[in-house]
Formats: sequence, structure tokens, C-alpha cells
Amino acid sequence: MRHRIKVEIGVAAFIARAAESLGLEVRLDQQTTSIPNDEHLAVVAINSAQTQLATYPAISVAKLRNRVVVKPAQATDELLKNMQIAVNERAKSSNQSGVATYRFTLNGKLIEVSDVISIDSIWSLEYAQTSVFENAVRSANQLPLGKTELLNQNFLVINFDVSQNLDMTAPFLHLFAHEPGYRIVKSSSHSGYVALAGEMNLFEKVSHAVDYLEGVINE
Repeated sequence: MRHRIKVEIGVAAFIARAAESLGLEVRLDQQTTSIPNDEHLAVVAINSAQTQLATYPAISVAKLRNRVVVKPAQATDELLKNMQIAVNERAKSSNQSGVATYRFTLNGKLIEVSDVISIDSIWSLEYAQTSVFENAVRSANQLPLGKTELLNQNFLVINFDVSQNLDMTAPFLHLFAHEPGYRIVKSSSHSGYVALAGEMNLFEKVSHAVDYLEGVINE
């Protein structure tokens, strides 16, 4: 029996796309959720009936004008190891099924555990070997999970949510001329994310793209 995938409304489209690409069915439980405003660390863990628990590398999550900024966690090896141990122990003791996001302070103290896939997992669409969204589909269908390792050690992703009255194609000319490496992916006509990897000044470049798309700047 497939379990329902709990997912934030704004990123439900990415679950649907992953299911379609695999030719699998899913049942979605779409929810409205929020993540902590203060900068923090997060680890996603997924369990499937056909595999052991799989965890993703820790990420750093912050906010920019209520947008979510995600990049690889910058922390000591000891802190990262302790977080992974905490996730494994909590997941096993709670008999976790499906997806859970474990959120920690920058010092490694557990803040919360959420079983709703939210906007802070979009980074995995670009920079994990198998995205959180695809592995959620696999888990719901009781299939073995894909690898979770990073494809790039230096990336930054920010989501955008644009007013419906703004043109969503005209900005591409400026943005792609400004930085050909931008990945701009939509979850709906006026929302999605901007991602960039392997460059200097990642925050400056990605935040510029989001600001331009949202009409905050119009240079």
C-alpha cells in the first residue's frame, strides 16, 4: 500500500514530475508549512520498506526577504558527524517511514523534525544524485532508494515567488547574459528557484537573479 507523501503546496509539482518520469503513481497530502527564520542546518532522511534509511548531506538554510537560501553546510566534521548520528538514532527509534527533515541550530541542537517535504529540499533537484522528491516517490512505492551524495560541493539555491502581473520571460535575456550558468526552474508560472554552482560570489549572483525576477531591481 502506497503511503501519502506530505508535501508543501509550493513544491508539490516537483513530486508530480518525479512520479511522471518514473511512470509511478503517488498520493499527495499537500500542506502549508514554514521553516525556522533563523539560519540553521538541516538533514533529510528517507526510509523505504526495501532499503535501509538513507540520509542526505547537511545543508545550511537561511532567509532572504522570506525566500529560502540553501547551500552546503559549513560546519566542523565533528558537528556534521554528530548530526548524522542523531538523525539515524531518532529515525530508528521512531520507526520513521517516508521523508523527514531534521533541523538543527548552527551548534547542532535539534530544533524540530518535519515529515512534510518543503522548499528547503529544492536544492536536491540540481545537486544530489537522486533528489528528495524522486526518493519520496520511490519510498511511497516501496522501492529501493537512489544515492544521496552531492554532485557539487559549492552551490547556492534561492526560491522565487513573483507577482502575477510581472513578465516571466523578458528577464531571461538580462539574466542569462549576466550569468550563463544560472539554472532557473519553475514549479508554477510565477514561482520556482534559481540555482548556481561552482562560481565565485554565489550569493551575490543568485540573489541578483531573484531580485530581478521579482522586480526588486530593474537595471
